[in-house]
Amino acid sequence: MRFQTVAGCALVVIAASSCGSATHNAGLNSGSPENSTSASEVSGVRPTLTNPKLQPPSQDNKYTRSSGRPEVVFDPCTWITDAEAESMGFRPESRRRGPDLVAEYTFLTCVFDNSGNTVALHVDSGNTTWDENLQKNGAWLSATTVNGRQAGLVRGEPGGEDACQVHMVTEAGFVIVGTLIQSLGKNKGLDPCTNIMEIASVVEKSIGKEN
Repeated sequence: MRFQTVAGCALVVIAASSCGSATHNAGLNSGSPENSTSASEVSGVRPTLTNPKLQPPSQDNKYTRSSGRPEVVFDPCTWITDAEAESMGFRPESRRRGPDLVAEYTFLTCVFDNSGNTVALHVDSGNTTWDENLQKNGAWLSATTVNGRQAGLVRGEPGGEDACQVHMVTEAGFVIVGTLIQSLGKNKGLDPCTNIMEIASVVEKSIGKEN
């Protein structure tokens, strides 16, 4: 089993023997009118967005049950609010689920675009361990903290010149906050790491200290 990060997205790669379920609703935008907030709380933590297009896949299948890994609690597509997305410089209406993967390990993914469609934000919440992350990305990861949470800045990875990431430790595993220069921004000399720590700070607050 292995996982890798490519061009700002957490691309979770399972060996050929892995057959867990994955969903990809990247073509479905949330739309602000549908982004109502549930009065019920997830895991007793906070209200979440109720748009049916944004709901995470079930984490209950034969692969997750046999993996021994904890369930991923923080779902970026339903926990990050519209106001938080705007504060990070991204359009709430561009919110869409990325390639969620629920198998021997789980990653829940959400994608946002900025107003000029020059930069995309990918937030991936998973249950692989920090040690596993260091084994894969340790050569490119510089230790840091985000609001007191253990984290690492990843930049300069071969093939990832247009990407910048902050990885943050969680109770379930870790969260990846990644910015990626889109095709419309490639000729504008944009730095993918611009404001990455401020963006990560907003995401960290949405995770909650209990997670």
